[in-house]
Amino acid sequence: MDKIDVLVIDDHDLIILAVRQVFSKIPDMKLVGVAKDGEEGLHKVSDLRPDVVVIDISIPGMNGIELTRKVTRDFPDTKVVLHSSSVSEEVIVMGFEAGAMAYVPKNFKPGQLVEAIRTVMKGEHYSKGFVSDILIENFLKDKNKKDGHFKLTDRELEILRAIAHGGTNQQMAEKFCISVRTVEAHKANIMKKLKLSNTAELVVFAIKNKIVKI
Repeated sequence: MDKIDVLVIDDHDLIILAVRQVFSKIPDMKLVGVAKDGEEGLHKVSDLRPDVVVIDISIPGMNGIELTRKVTRDFPDTKVVLHSSSVSEEVIVMGFEAGAMAYVPKNFKPGQLVEAIRTVMKGEHYSKGFVSDILIENFLKDKNKKDGHFKLTDRELEILRAIAHGGTNQQMAEKFCISVRTVEAHKANIMKKLKLSNTAELVVFAIKNKIVKI
């Protein structure tokens, strides 16, 4: 019986350890590799051509949404399962819009990850209990749906673009010749204006509203 080859892209050692333990008990699944950031992950997808890749939405560098787009575009035979500590429905649905076929939370139970992988291998979506099926269906039907009006300054838009491209606070400070504290203040103002709560949601917003091109 052919095994399902799985690649995991996550920078948290505990998650990788948990996944290893899961697959050690599943005879028809094999962990073929791990990566700690988006760029390394994309290279490993190209080299290993796994059946399934499990991606953390908030990985360093190239974010999980952008990576999902690249994987599903360049390696259509590889199925994407997303996971994250964020449970925002908008973030999850944006992952599906990017081409992911499943979502499990970061505190997943072993059976949830296995079920998600088996489901996507059948060509079906999986988000059992984590996001409304109706909401996913509506978003998948309307990938160009726009968010509400928003008002950001030119500098805030520059910061948002840099965040979406994986820039760190230090990198943005150097790029825009401002202090790290000022970068953090801009980021806080952006989240307040957009009513978002974390970096992953900022990235999703930027992609969804075409503030950055993927």
